[in-house]
Amino acid sequence: MHAQVENVPANHPVYDFLKRMHVKHFFTRYFDAIIPMSRSAVVSYLDSIETKRDLLSAVENGYLEEFIKEFAFDRDKTLANIVSLLPAGTEEVDHYDIFGSKEKFLYILHDTDINLFANGLGALNARRFFADPGNERAEYFQGGVRVRGTLYGKLGFLAQATNAQFWGSRALLQQDPVISQSYALGTQDSKNFDFSEGYARYDAGLVAVQAGRERVFWGYGRGQQMILSDNIRVFDFLKADFQYKSFKYTFLHAWILGKRQILDYTLSSDTSSVFQETIAADKYFAAHRIEFSFGHTLDIGFQEMAIYSNRSVDLAYLNPFIIIESAQRSREERDNVFWSFDLRTRAIANIELHGTLLLDDIHFSKVFSNSWINRFGFQLGGMCADPFGLPNVSFTAEYIRIEPFVFSHGRSRENDYGSLGRVLGPSIGPNADEWLFRVDYFPYRHLLLSVWGEFVRKGNNIVDANGVLIKNVGGDILQPHRNIDPETKTFLDGILVRTQRFSLQANFEIWNQIWWDLRYQYQAVKVEGVQSTTHLVISGLRAEF
Repeated sequence: MHAQVENVPANHPVYDFLKRMHVKHFFTRYFDAIIPMSRSAVVSYLDSIETKRDLLSAVENGYLEEFIKEFAFDRDKTLANIVSLLPAGTEEVDHYDIFGSKEKFLYILHDTDINLFANGLGALNARRFFADPGNERAEYFQGGVRVRGTLYGKLGFLAQATNAQFWGSRALLQQDPVISQSYALGTQDSKNFDFSEGYARYDAGLVAVQAGRERVFWGYGRGQQMILSDNIRVFDFLKADFQYKSFKYTFLHAWILGKRQILDYTLSSDTSSVFQETIAADKYFAAHRIEFSFGHTLDIGFQEMAIYSNRSVDLAYLNPFIIIESAQRSREERDNVFWSFDLRTRAIANIELHGTLLLDDIHFSKVFSNSWINRFGFQLGGMCADPFGLPNVSFTAEYIRIEPFVFSHGRSRENDYGSLGRVLGPSIGPNADEWLFRVDYFPYRHLLLSVWGEFVRKGNNIVDANGVLIKNVGGDILQPHRNIDPETKTFLDGILVRTQRFSLQANFEIWNQIWWDLRYQYQAVKVEGVQSTTHLVISGLRAEF
């Protein structure tokens, strides 16, 4: 029998569980610098944990049991723990019980050639925003469907679409880092926002290839990832992976977008009317990653990335066997190339330490100077499972620093490291740093409590009341260094903005595949000595059925 080869979505809670188990030395060769992973890969890690389940706490055993039940079909093709609302054509599938403990689906198709699973998706969300001078509110109902499956044990696929109808403040929803990525939300005559994903993935064993669209995280950070985060809209891509024992290679080519612009124009036949057109240039992201995993002692990774635009897809960047830096030089050095190195160790049980260095541009003759041309960023972090002997607790601490002018590009108007003006990686952007502290507590299987603390400093460019740039300090990816700007940089120069953000979050699974989420966020922003505070409360119900 073949395991399912479609992916487990990047926001699935199984990744947090696997991360914790990896830190506790339950398995090695956990290649999680890039997620999502295939269902077959997730199952292999769950199998490794099950062999040591006598070392788990009662709560961890509860999580393992739930994930084993959820991925039971992927492990041994059993349908004993599955129910289907629509007739499934097989007596193995039990009748549907929305409040039951079995895995629920709208429809299942299972035979020797294809395994297909369809879920309905629903969410009801309400949020309140409290600030001086006024308060805002918004609610939405979101519905959709997800269809996934595997053909002939090799070809996995997914199609997912959701649409939400909202009431209340559009501006409040636009503050949400993910919801604001919907194009429809920015259309003033609409009261909805939508998302869609879909892909095909062929798994040949050592090699897997994928084409389509889904959320991708790239980087070790649990708060923000250095290479690809959820700061940008989900994009389309081609992807290939090769994995053999302790070695893994990844190729990715993605279709992203330049900054959004609105142009006025008139028709030659009617110059009395002025029309508007929204444009965003075609733009591309190409990356290669190689990594080695040496047990618990050390994981080493290297990646090279390129941003290019203002032309059609370049075959050089579709070549997974070429060095990107060399390729872009042979193509007249028009593009924006980055290198990144990362290290991770779990030499001490229950503790993981990681570091990532991202290089935008380095001139070795000036490496110890404050020349603006030395553009780099780094991330240091660690996670501790059961700190001070506290069971079912995980503690994370991370620091990110991005130097001025990183991610911008002066030789092309669209080759900044962003999509639609948002940074592909950390949302803080250049000329900024951030501390993140996070505590997760699992009092029992169906409840997760989290506390977040974020402390951000950012130096913004100085502009006048009309938006005209007065001083460029390297705080905006859309504004590269100019000949008239100083040759030296000062970290956090410009208008200093300090942001403190504290979040309390509870996620409770009321019944199987029905969740209640509650979140409170306090934020204080200080700009040139003037501080403003806000409070945000979000409550929501989610269901897969």
